[in-house]
Amino acid sequence: MRTRSGDKEKSIANAAVKVFARDGFHGAKITRIAEEAGVATGSVYLYFKNKESILHHLFSKLWLAMHVSFEDLLKRDDLSAREKIEELFDSIFNLFSQNPPLALLFVNEQHHLLREGTGDFMQYYVEFLRMGEQVVRDGIRKGEFNASVDPRSFTNFVFGGIRQLLHQWARAPRQFPLNTIRRDIKEITMFGLLPRSG
Repeated sequence: MRTRSGDKEKSIANAAVKVFARDGFHGAKITRIAEEAGVATGSVYLYFKNKESILHHLFSKLWLAMHVSFEDLLKRDDLSAREKIEELFDSIFNLFSQNPPLALLFVNEQHHLLREGTGDFMQYYVEFLRMGEQVVRDGIRKGEFNASVDPRSFTNFVFGGIRQLLHQWARAPRQFPLNTIRRDIKEITMFGLLPRSG
């Protein structure tokens, strides 16, 4: 990929989100991405080696954004562990709320890339899960969360659930309103994490 900046690269990336969401990664064609972006097919290759490199680019940007957002939350001493988890959910839902195709891309292609285990996004993904576990451990230590909860199970269960709910919302927004999903995931998660009484 040639390193260039500007509107054309952004247009190609945005077009790829739509095409990957609509056709799936394996069904997507560079010609369709170029057509959606309003550029010549050859222009795509000035910025990206192939459609795999476009997908890696999109996921690196996505996971970097989520990683940075969570990292900023972790540094805040004014928030409890519970508030950090709730703020994290908000930041994830806010990232996708205006872009259903990005949510579909995320839920449909994340597994494909995780199977490969390669790409710049992996470092952000692994660190993101580690930070989630850290917040849960801090909450357990401070008595905010149930001490019998395994932080690894929590992060994988919750973020797997969020992916599934984002998928449902992106496919049928009226049936699965995002604000309802946001509210419910917080309530379900927090109820399960509260310390047991007695």
